[in-house]
Amino acid sequence: MLTKSHITIGTSQRYLFLLHRHVSSHPIKKHDEYNFFKRSILSTDHFQYSLPRLPIPKLDKTCERYLAAVKPILNNDDNVFKQTQQIVTDFCSGDGKRLDAQLRHKNALNRNTSYISKPWFEMYLKSRLPLILNFNFFLVFADDQKHLKPGARITNYIISSIRFMNTLRANWLEPEVYHLNPMKTNTDRFRKYLRFVPKSISFYGAFLQKAFPLDMSQYSRLFNSTRIPKHDCDVLESSFGIVRHIIVIKGGHYYKVNVLDKHGHLFPAEDIAATMKYLSEGLHEEENKYPLGYFTADNRNRWASVREQLEELSQHNKDVFKEIDTSIMILCLDEDDPSKLDKSCTKKQLAEYVSGKYLCYNASNRWYDKSFNMIMLSDGTLGLHCEHSWGDGVALLRFCNDIDKDANEHGKMNSTNYESINASTNDCIEKLEFQFDDKLKNEFETSRKNYNDFVSKVNVNIYQGVIGKNLLKKASLSPDAMMQLAIQMAYYKLHKRFVSTYESCSTAVYRHGRTETIRPVTHETKTFIESLTKTKDEQLQKDLLKKCSEKHQQLIKEAATGQGFDRHLFALKYLQEIENREKLHPIYTDKPYQSINHTILSTSTVASKHIAAGGFGPVVNDGYGIAYLIDDDQCGLLVTSYLEKELPNFMQAADESFNELANIIKK
Repeated sequence: MLTKSHITIGTSQRYLFLLHRHVSSHPIKKHDEYNFFKRSILSTDHFQYSLPRLPIPKLDKTCERYLAAVKPILNNDDNVFKQTQQIVTDFCSGDGKRLDAQLRHKNALNRNTSYISKPWFEMYLKSRLPLILNFNFFLVFADDQKHLKPGARITNYIISSIRFMNTLRANWLEPEVYHLNPMKTNTDRFRKYLRFVPKSISFYGAFLQKAFPLDMSQYSRLFNSTRIPKHDCDVLESSFGIVRHIIVIKGGHYYKVNVLDKHGHLFPAEDIAATMKYLSEGLHEEENKYPLGYFTADNRNRWASVREQLEELSQHNKDVFKEIDTSIMILCLDEDDPSKLDKSCTKKQLAEYVSGKYLCYNASNRWYDKSFNMIMLSDGTLGLHCEHSWGDGVALLRFCNDIDKDANEHGKMNSTNYESINASTNDCIEKLEFQFDDKLKNEFETSRKNYNDFVSKVNVNIYQGVIGKNLLKKASLSPDAMMQLAIQMAYYKLHKRFVSTYESCSTAVYRHGRTETIRPVTHETKTFIESLTKTKDEQLQKDLLKKCSEKHQQLIKEAATGQGFDRHLFALKYLQEIENREKLHPIYTDKPYQSINHTILSTSTVASKHIAAGGFGPVVNDGYGIAYLIDDDQCGLLVTSYLEKELPNFMQAADESFNELANIIKK
């Protein structure tokens, strides 16, 4: 029997209940080694009970940090800044003080979650914008070093995904911990010590040794979960209980594929491989004329109306939706244009094509509402397209790291045994088809046109640079600070001004923490960039670089410890506007507040040897979505923008900026 959760906040109790339903005091038996990862010394929830709560910053500090962040993007407009100072002073002593007291009172009464959870979930779920480009993001796994055929590779990743799920639900998955001193704390000896620390204080036992356990409440939404379109505000649904199937999408058709037996155990790897071989190599059907993926990419109210029409048309359609919504996960098998993946393509052309596929292209073969779509291109490239409302990068990155490692080290399929397997349905594939009437067919054509018009405007560009961690560490400079600085330099080269820049920072060290914003444009970065055209003094430039790095590291620390200003101001605005239904204080209608929340440079990074690329869409029409990576000896940008003509210029400016920085550092 399936039970459903429409909860959008406060999921920890359900999460812990889900874990404990599967907890066993017995070690993993030999026949269970196939179904589970190695059992962790510590239970998955060992630290969950004792995680500290997300702190609410002091209001005067929030106002002080806000003013420091808006000043450089006002570009020396002193009159506007003085006016903003007066508005902020009034807010801090008036409405802000009252709202802050109200927020703290509510927070004290609701100790099981964080003050930002409800407004942050609603920000995502109430937005009526399409999910693609506006919210969803993607991650692409590192290249397959074994060069397996696509069917063999995806078999291993399906098995590893189920093993991850089973281990999580058995409460046996290693807790997520950030280690400042991994040689000391990322050891079995340390875990055995922590096992005897009571769960009620276990976080602090790790904290004292500079190990920081992270919130894992989002993990329960990885599987059997989806976002359901509703008018005005979507809902998140998760199905608990034994669900045996995944959904495979190929050619816009939907196939229910059982991968578990009636007891919830994985089918033998050979059976799953035979099924995947049939689906990836043996199944050839004309493309579905009416794939619903286009609807999932449309305006949310429009999709809600269409889904209601489909469900009202027949019980059959309701049943098909249920199979998709409750499925463990969705796998998309793409049939690509061979010329786009040909060896004659440059590495850059290939990367841009692949990134586009994971970012937003091929809606006919996607279901964007699901927690994630695992997408396999015809050449074996594998990655995830991720819905963002339910969780952040920490949970998804851990999932990617674990299954990539497991599939490569313990994958059951190799080149030899896969070749010996005959493609077969194994009587575990069921094709799912929606019923349409003429009205719905017309709705489909409208959504397909909306989609094509929307995605045709986005552009993707890739850059690989000369700066790496080794160079920066040798110069005692923060790699993240230098990446952000180069991005600012590139924009300044084109426009001679500083603009709102957003860098996401996880607050998962707190219970139900989500993210805080780092504001990389500072007085220090502005001073350094302006100095490049004013002086050739190498020592001065190096000194200014140091100050940029130190300031950025300070901002990272503040954000990671819940001491940024963005989420606090956002929560106060939510209280005044949504809960109290009051007229907003002028701080929120003031030009600087509008400017700092019009994010021209939306940035984020991912650091993992298991991930080759990641990306997301631009936040505003005149901006850029910038995902960046930095390795030991090189760095990379994946940039998206609606500015077709300006994007190549920005990439050229980025190249010049990285080279300029490298030259200064090397001198």
